[in-house]
Amino acid sequence: MSPALARPLLHTVHLVTFLVLLGTGLLLFIPGLRAAVTGGYSQLLRDSHRWGGVAFAALPLLLIARFGVHSIFAAPAQRTVRSLWQGAHVGVTVLMGAVFTVTGFVIWAQRRVPESIADMSRTAHDWLTYAAVALVALHLLEVGAATVAARLKAASQAGQESHM
Repeated sequence: MSPALARPLLHTVHLVTFLVLLGTGLLLFIPGLRAAVTGGYSQLLRDSHRWGGVAFAALPLLLIARFGVHSIFAAPAQRTVRSLWQGAHVGVTVLMGAVFTVTGFVIWAQRRVPESIADMSRTAHDWLTYAAVALVALHLLEVGAATVAARLKAASQAGQESHM
């Protein structure tokens, strides 16, 4: 596989696993929604969320091991405001992913840890979910704005060239 595929593949894996976790997490967290969708509590739903968390943690690590850190986290050729934003976004995403993983595993093993640790992990996991949803929305707005700006710039340049 080409190293050029590393970043898009990592992005896709992260997106798919995040959406699985968000969907199953919402169903676990909101009993009324869960009842409407599944008819009640489901072990399959709980297990899907747990194993989705394993995939969320393990698949990016496997991709990094396969392609190398530099293929995935290479610095851009030019430093722009957008590339700095993207770097900060990646850093926050990695940090949040690590904390999500740790808190998720503590919740999974809650019978083996002190109750206070399990409670802190549940609270952190819930607040991280709110923050992650906000960051995904911000990410989508940023990508959309960047796409519109690039199209406007291309149209402007095309218009200037046609007047020459």
